[in-house]
Amino acid sequence: MYSHFAVSEPDREPDLVYEITTQQPDPDSVLGKPNEHYGRDGDRFIVRNSGSNFFTVNEDWNHITASPGQEPFYVVYLIEFEARRQLAKEGYALIHASGVQIDGRTHLFPAWRSAGKTNTLLSLLQAGGNYLSDDRLWVNADGSALGYPLSVNMQPHNLESFPGASDIETEETMRTRVSGLLDENVEKSRSIVDKGLYFLNKEFLKQGGREFFSVDELIPQSEFVEEAEIDTAVVLRAAPKASRISCEEIASDDASIETTTISHYEWNGRIEEYFRAFDALFPEHGGKKVEQFEQVIDEEERIFAELFDDIGTYRAFIPRQRNWSETGLDRDLVETVSGLEEPPEASQSS
Repeated sequence: MYSHFAVSEPDREPDLVYEITTQQPDPDSVLGKPNEHYGRDGDRFIVRNSGSNFFTVNEDWNHITASPGQEPFYVVYLIEFEARRQLAKEGYALIHASGVQIDGRTHLFPAWRSAGKTNTLLSLLQAGGNYLSDDRLWVNADGSALGYPLSVNMQPHNLESFPGASDIETEETMRTRVSGLLDENVEKSRSIVDKGLYFLNKEFLKQGGREFFSVDELIPQSEFVEEAEIDTAVVLRAAPKASRISCEEIASDDASIETTTISHYEWNGRIEEYFRAFDALFPEHGGKKVEQFEQVIDEEERIFAELFDDIGTYRAFIPRQRNWSETGLDRDLVETVSGLEEPPEASQSS
């Protein structure tokens, strides 16, 4: 995920260290169930979930250890929170959005999870666009954005929608194709063999893993945009019953509220719970983690509100269909974005 930022010889000591460990924590007290709880082991704050999986953080929040099976994004959110805290001082907020520059204009696509950010990105890049990010990036109230070139987490539906986006043959692409064939040809109500294949597909093939690609691998002709002035923000929503993409202009306040809600769903809700549990287990720190969290959230909400006041704000409804290239949804998306205009100042008010 962070391969773009890797260096072989860092020129300074790290601000935060993350390491994998097999040494189980031994908490003195816990908040929650035996196999799912928050705890304290001396100066270590413990988050245990899914039985044997856990991570711990020291009191200064600059050293994280995690079990090999721990969900990596739970730790990513904490690492990024420190970056958010520092960048908020410079007027930047982290937004859950893809960002594309095409035909001289820069568009952000804040979105709920699985609403179509990656397919939107790939559609526009194949049409000649360049990218700021697939999943999240940094925005400033002054209307600028900083690119965040994380690797793209390609899900099976993304691979199916854009089979020509990458010539890389991976275990996941093969797994997806085999799983699809079994879905089409196997019924668990038939023979013993069918039941066995159905079970294999459900319990193993469909589980899958993450497939991270750099955008350069997926669309070699696209280029990374490090910084850009934002023209429009298009909030993406999934529309399960729709067959075509539709788009409407919305008030800036609506865009700000929905983007703030997306951030809460994606990472803020979980981070806040971590910090509240920490403050409960480490009362000697005087509730500083929740206070720190609230300061960052207030600043980011202000940045979103000011940003959306000065750019075009829209909402697009995205069908939950596979095979975008076959159904024409990729072309539909490009035409929709090409038709967006920056509305007059008066239309930006609520």
